[in-house]
Amino acid sequence: MGSLPLFIEADIAVDNLKELERKLDGGIRTKPSDHVQSTASFSGMSLSQVEFQYPTEEDETTFKLGPIDLAINPREILFIVGGNGSGKSTLLKLITGLYYPDRGQVLSGGRPLSEEDYENYRQQFSAVFTDFYLFDRLYGISPVSWAEADRLLEWLEISKKTRFQEGRFTNLNLSTGQRKRLALIAAILEERAVLVFDEIAADQDPRFRRRFYEEILPELRNLGYTIVAVTHDDRYFSSADRILFMEEGRLTSH
Repeated sequence: MGSLPLFIEADIAVDNLKELERKLDGGIRTKPSDHVQSTASFSGMSLSQVEFQYPTEEDETTFKLGPIDLAINPREILFIVGGNGSGKSTLLKLITGLYYPDRGQVLSGGRPLSEEDYENYRQQFSAVFTDFYLFDRLYGISPVSWAEADRLLEWLEISKKTRFQEGRFTNLNLSTGQRKRLALIAAILEERAVLVFDEIAADQDPRFRRRFYEEILPELRNLGYTIVAVTHDDRYFSSADRILFMEEGRLTSH
């Protein structure tokens, strides 16, 4: 009897999730202004003296990032390199607008963002973080793009493992590297201007990893995408237009 309220709350939560899935399966109507921007619309972004610190209990010390000055230019490939705990993933979340800075400014197209601007600002980015979750159905992807999904499966050499049918991947029982390729496909199909990758080439076999850096990334840039990637693959640093190094929450160019 004492557990009954907990079961009732769980039942309500499940009903809410089912209702959300029904809405997503039916398609969510959006206003024209809600549609994502094309790759050509990205005019650059920058961080100016940005600082960020995770909240902690009183008298506890915690990781601090910044101050950071960084500009990202349209249609460039930018690599961010650094050791574990240096702040790379935190920086990506500040770049993509998932975190608000404690100090400093985030600028888009040279204009400082207000909190009201962030919703539209985030629509410029499609990210694959290290803790990504992969759904079998790609919500928000137009059926017009389904044929493109099949082409991308071939391009990323995974079409023999899974197919894309009626808006779903037919198989997600894949290796970590293969699931990352599917996450990359989902990111491309979102048609956002900036692709953000956190160690996406990790867990790939050596041959595909080389192809990722030497062929796939340059082709994405040729298509108009801007690419920001965290990587440790120093043998492929030549694939980047710029490389920034991160240490103890600070950026350096060498």
